[in-house]
Amino acid sequence: MYILKVEFENHEEVNKFESFKTLGTVFSQQCEVVEGEEELAKVEIKEIPEGEKIICSPHNTDTEYVRKRDQKVTGHRGFLSETCDENNKTQFITDINATEYTKGDVKELPEIQERLEEAEMKPEEQYDDAGFVNGKTILSADKKGIKLEGPSSGRSQSIEGFKEENRALDVADFEVTIDEETKELIVEECPEGQVPIDQGRSEKTGKVNVHFDVNGCVGCELKERCPVKIGKSVATLTLDEAGYAGALRHHQYMKDQSYRKQCAVRAGAEGAVSEMVRAHGMRRARHRESERIRIQMIFAALACNVKRFIRHGDKYVYLLPQQA
Repeated sequence: MYILKVEFENHEEVNKFESFKTLGTVFSQQCEVVEGEEELAKVEIKEIPEGEKIICSPHNTDTEYVRKRDQKVTGHRGFLSETCDENNKTQFITDINATEYTKGDVKELPEIQERLEEAEMKPEEQYDDAGFVNGKTILSADKKGIKLEGPSSGRSQSIEGFKEENRALDVADFEVTIDEETKELIVEECPEGQVPIDQGRSEKTGKVNVHFDVNGCVGCELKERCPVKIGKSVATLTLDEAGYAGALRHHQYMKDQSYRKQCAVRAGAEGAVSEMVRAHGMRRARHRESERIRIQMIFAALACNVKRFIRHGDKYVYLLPQQA
């Protein structure tokens, strides 16, 4: 690679080739030249590739990889939505998309909602797992008229751990009200019943700073578990709408068994994913470009819906052949 790069990096025609550009990018990300006394330079492989978008296959420069727990995943990822209304006799896939694997769930969620709205299939309630649900997405969905349901991300979902007396407290453990006119968060008291001295929104951060009497916090039994930061002259709790919404959802999910059962409907999507993979070959893409992979997923979803429609008609006896 190094010899090819040096030989043709100043060649006017070769420099226009996409394959040569890819070679140069891969070399700079994966290798470094170590100058020595010998005539030929020494090339070493970097322990960790460098660059914003690491090319893991020169045959498909759009393919990226990420680590998911202990696994290294390469390729694209698919997003699938389907109906889950218990009144529906048959559930159908309503949205499908393929993106690069590095795109996060929370970034895709607003686009899913926009596509559903454009297709006139915007749900009143949308159920997702913790990868999609946090304070920001809850509030964003609410502005669109969608109730986003599911466990809040970034928090342990251990019921036993949540009930333990030594668990860390968060802003949802405080008594908070929301002003009906201004929609401002108002902290009424802390978990130990201490009333704030004052509170106000920071112009710099946009977050609400709530001040408590430092003497009351220093002697508090919960100070090791409390999110209030104790200073020399004042103790401060910092919160915002998104953080409070996420913490509140976490408490609801952990404390309310009926709500957890309600959110369990989301697990039905795993069956649709399994059907797409096993029956329609979506474990492997037939193409390299993202747009073509998306088209493949769309056709697979269409086939899946058609089969469901046929089974539905067969079950409820309106697709029987007409008698002569």
